[in-house]
Amino acid sequence: MVLGLAIFSGGVMAGPLEINVSHEEPGDVETSSVHAAAVVFKDIIETQSGGDMVVNIYPAGALGGNRERMDQMLGNIIQLNIDSIGAIAPFYSLINVIDLPFAFPNQTVFHKVMEGQFGDDLKEDILDNTGIRLLDVSVSGFYVLSNNERPIMSPADMEGIRFRTMSVPSHIAMMRSLGASATPIPWDELYSALQMGVIEGQHNPIPIMAIGGLQEVQDYATLTNHLIGADWWMTNDSFYQSLNDEQKAIFNDALHAGVMVANGTRLLFNSTEMGVGFLEDAGIEIYAPTIDELAEFRELAVPAVMETFEEDLGQDGVDLANYLLQEVDKEIEKLITK
Repeated sequence: MVLGLAIFSGGVMAGPLEINVSHEEPGDVETSSVHAAAVVFKDIIETQSGGDMVVNIYPAGALGGNRERMDQMLGNIIQLNIDSIGAIAPFYSLINVIDLPFAFPNQTVFHKVMEGQFGDDLKEDILDNTGIRLLDVSVSGFYVLSNNERPIMSPADMEGIRFRTMSVPSHIAMMRSLGASATPIPWDELYSALQMGVIEGQHNPIPIMAIGGLQEVQDYATLTNHLIGADWWMTNDSFYQSLNDEQKAIFNDALHAGVMVANGTRLLFNSTEMGVGFLEDAGIEIYAPTIDELAEFRELAVPAVMETFEEDLGQDGVDLANYLLQEVDKEIEKLITK
């Protein structure tokens, strides 16, 4: 419930405003940057509101899978949902253009693009078409390829390996363009699918691999950095508009702090216990492709994914992808000239 009602002295007294927060990572600030962010969000909301606003955190997909949580958010049962791009795609297919392979050279450029005009336009279009208010985006890291068959040094090494993907057409197209077999599998079934040999490989940022324990069922990893993993912070616009000015100020302050914590904690994890060293300590053989080798992956993957955008999303998808690349180039230029 968003607004609790309490019976008092025979009458009805408004209770605190309840905000339910949902995410699919473990409820542990030591291993999950998203949960750490949710804890900070809760503290700021409850402290600044003097208890007039209360936050309930539901980690580890406690309220259901991606689709269930999105439906509950739209139904105002969940007021803040932190989820993947794959969760948004069924409601707003154009979001898939963010997953154009090799589009972002680093996290700084990603943040600048999402905080700039492109991000503003994207948020407005999502809101107009779905009622979903995209609040912010935090980064979970760059994707690596991992498998238990053989080292991958070039696209030729992908041939015949079954890779798990989300149910995102661009991910499927990318894997197929590289010679692999793409198999959509839910996150909560990924470990067992690898363990039982249903698939041999997957792609995710290293901290996400660590959360899922995937280092236990993978032998090789290639640092392709082909996609940037992100957590999308969303709410129902009807809920947001129901807040008064004071509540919105508190909500937005807590949100900003939470996203900062998510980004900072994930960077720390990437640099320490959940980075490349983590995979090496787990016995995984690491390969870092050369610039020329990465170009081989890019030259196959990008045209295939752009073709998918045109087929599945039409001209709007192609235009949005080109707009994205245009803004990426601008931000790269700014980094060079500063």
